[in-house]
Amino acid sequence: MLVDSARYHAGARDAEATSIADAARLSRHGQGFVWVAVSQPAREELDELSGCFDLPALAVKDALDGHQRPKLEQYGGCVLLVTKTALYDETTGQLDIDELDIFVGARYAIAVSRSAPDAFDGIRRRFDEHPAVTALGPTAALWAVLETMVNDAERVTDLLLDRAQRIEQSVFQGDRDQSEAIYLHHRRVDQLGRAAHPVLAVFDTLQRGEPVMSPDGVRALLRDASDHARRLSEELVLLSGRLDGLLSANLSRVTVRQNVIMQKVSAWAAIAAAPTIITGIYGMNFRHIPELTWPFGYAFALVVMVAAVWALHWNFRRVGWL
Repeated sequence: MLVDSARYHAGARDAEATSIADAARLSRHGQGFVWVAVSQPAREELDELSGCFDLPALAVKDALDGHQRPKLEQYGGCVLLVTKTALYDETTGQLDIDELDIFVGARYAIAVSRSAPDAFDGIRRRFDEHPAVTALGPTAALWAVLETMVNDAERVTDLLLDRAQRIEQSVFQGDRDQSEAIYLHHRRVDQLGRAAHPVLAVFDTLQRGEPVMSPDGVRALLRDASDHARRLSEELVLLSGRLDGLLSANLSRVTVRQNVIMQKVSAWAAIAAAPTIITGIYGMNFRHIPELTWPFGYAFALVVMVAAVWALHWNFRRVGWL
């Protein structure tokens, strides 16, 4: 589905396109570059893009197959950037990682996404808010895509950090086992990390001027975005380690709670055993038990049982088992 298509010249949108063929026509006439955004494309749409813009077949195949790691590759006069977008739902705890492919040529920048159309909102907003950068040509689209991806990932990381803090509070202030919550959250952090860490290599490649030499204005913005990406990567590593430690702490607290329960059960079992032993002895069917004929035998047995129960209870409370 075609979401957005227009020609940018001197940093501004100077012509709109209503179809892929119309966008290809705009790229061949006039100045500037054409921006095309396609969401959840069918095979026919990718074939049309490939035919109208002469996209490399292997690059189109990568976009069609999906499940690519973030990368930057050159196919003749076309550069393919593969990156990931992140969306986190605080209510359900669902983290969605989608792939975004962008083809950049001399007169075009084509973005293909498998997610909802609003994935392109941040990219277009950067085009509109930075006309001086947009005027530098289609390589500005590489910065806009990477900047959007990093900013979205930073917002998701902040939400994941908030969630980790709430889980941490539950571990140390609650009585329920949080192992499942920690594991699921750790998996989300690792999932985001797998999407964010490889982007660092993309930034390194672009800053070396490979495979395209970006204008100075774009390179400066790429350096800034690269710093954010590195800080993001470090935060995810630290958060992952924090969750590892939190899982160990949770298991330790579970073990402590189980030990406390076992102590209480053992203490009450010992207390109950004392009168049970006494009643068991005097309940045996023997004729010659001296206390059976003693007038104070019954009272003596009760006193002994009460004293034993009291002594055991006092001792277990003293050592902290009750």
